[in-house]
Amino acid sequence: MQDTLGLGNLALLMVLANAVASLWLRPVVSITISALAVGLFNWSFVAPRFTLTVDLRQDFILLATMLAVSSVISYLMELKRRAADREVKHQLQSRVAHEHVQSQQLRNMLLTSISHDYRTPLTTVISSSSVIIEQASRAPASEICQLATIIYEEACQLHRMTTNTLQLARLDSPKVDITFNWESVEEILGTVCLRSRRNHPMRTIETRLPEHLPLLSCDAVLMNQLFDNLIDNGLRHSETTTPLLLSATCVDKHLYISVQDKGCGIPDEWKSRVFDIFQRVDTVARPVDGGARRGIGIGLAVCRAIADVHGGTLEITDTPGGGTTVTLCLPIAEQPRHPLELDA
Repeated sequence: MQDTLGLGNLALLMVLANAVASLWLRPVVSITISALAVGLFNWSFVAPRFTLTVDLRQDFILLATMLAVSSVISYLMELKRRAADREVKHQLQSRVAHEHVQSQQLRNMLLTSISHDYRTPLTTVISSSSVIIEQASRAPASEICQLATIIYEEACQLHRMTTNTLQLARLDSPKVDITFNWESVEEILGTVCLRSRRNHPMRTIETRLPEHLPLLSCDAVLMNQLFDNLIDNGLRHSETTTPLLLSATCVDKHLYISVQDKGCGIPDEWKSRVFDIFQRVDTVARPVDGGARRGIGIGLAVCRAIADVHGGTLEITDTPGGGTTVTLCLPIAEQPRHPLELDA
């Protein structure tokens, strides 16, 4: 290009190349290469050519300016890189600090929940059992049976809270081990309903399941726990005279399983928050029916974690006529070719 472009234009092209190289090179390397480039430019293009001698003053100024501009650009790019590194470091420190604060808050909330929600049933168990021990010989059998029932119910509550807490900690670990097998939806829901009817003999649980539901590739233990929590929530937050409806349907390669109650419902602003750990709907916004015990705020968080590891989602909507409907959406995997695969 030296036959068509002037010396100044060639110098600008070289400065541009040095500026682009400064985006990646460190200042010492960039300035050293720029000095060599200026020397080669002088050798190749500045008269007298093929010497390092500069005859004209303006050519010397041109070469000095090229080197100065390249050096300034290299220095500015280094300042920009350092500023970017500081920003990244600051963001990392802020994120670590934020995670630390969240961890402290989670620990404090866990301790608070344990100190209250665990201590209450434990106190009831201890007081009821002490009465049985002290008055077993003279108390009527009906009173002993009533106290034993209280102990059993409180122990079940403690077991449920402990299981949910441990399961949530397990599912939150980065390397959670989930065992997926082909499971029958009817068997899972049937087992959960049988257990719920046994624990709540005065409540009505209805099921509406279509024929020939697809098999689920899932962890049956986790799925049982998920529906146990959903049904327990529906029963605790609805009137004893109203039934609980469990239904399923398949739409566009997805399985939708809904637990529908006729309770007081959940306000719109809480529909997504209730899936967060230790989040419980305000008693002012949503009174607990019949004086039912408020949960520890882990059950729905465990449900969402279980849905997540199965590639599903949970959604809360209003039941027509009042109440809450919680719907689990799961993808339907390609079905096994042979029925024997179900036992594998």
